[in-house]
Amino acid sequence: LRNSLFALILQAAIIPTEADKTNSMESKGEHVHLNEDPRPERLRPVLIPDDHAGTKASAQHPFPPEYTGHLGDIMIEHSKIMGRCKELATLINEDYKGKRPVFVCVLKGASMFFHHLTSELMMLQQGFNYEFLRAASYHGTDTTGNVKVGSDEFDFKSLEGRPVIIVEDIVDTGTTLAKLIPIIKERGHPTSVEVCTLLEKRIDHERRRSEIILTKAKYAGFSIPNKFIIGYGLDYNELYRDLKDIWVISKAGIEFEGKL
Repeated sequence: LRNSLFALILQAAIIPTEADKTNSMESKGEHVHLNEDPRPERLRPVLIPDDHAGTKASAQHPFPPEYTGHLGDIMIEHSKIMGRCKELATLINEDYKGKRPVFVCVLKGASMFFHHLTSELMMLQQGFNYEFLRAASYHGTDTTGNVKVGSDEFDFKSLEGRPVIIVEDIVDTGTTLAKLIPIIKERGHPTSVEVCTLLEKRIDHERRRSEIILTKAKYAGFSIPNKFIIGYGLDYNELYRDLKDIWVISKAGIEFEGKL
């Protein structure tokens, strides 16, 4: 699910003082260091700082010509995404050796991440099953708060007695997972349910604090600033999924409203 979905907010549990910010986060570090993050060091996401300048587009960052003017800077290049997919696959393999988890890929946004993550797991000889599920809470640039889960044709029996890992593209408010996780537990009866997301967006969203804590991701690729991003499966009104890098959408792109 694109610029939405779930989990642990890495800045919003409390409003930190400047001293807290200094103590809780390494501005130059590769991984997030937040006092309120309950995950062990090995599971903390790679930090994209709030003041990240981004990468300017070049010939190494191709995009369809109809997107000209719609794209800002690149937040995460494809090579870094691939490297992080490999690292996340290694973490999952370490935690699930001797087990055969069932991955539930949330469509459409997580499909590219799911493909590359499971490809790396294959190289590690990690067995798994998988299912696909549609769920959404976004329209345009805003989360609606109304989650639609297309579960009518989903095979919940395939989850029974198995460890489940939900694969998402991005977590911010936790709206979708707050509804999806209970459905999977109640109808699928798995032994466990974890979340693996490529991105966690840092947003100050106190009114959803308890919901976010309940739907935090165990595995997260990158912690990113509160910017609207597109590409690598993430869309704006169904456009821009076909970009290999993750970009910040431009003002012109937002105003365009996906009318191709």
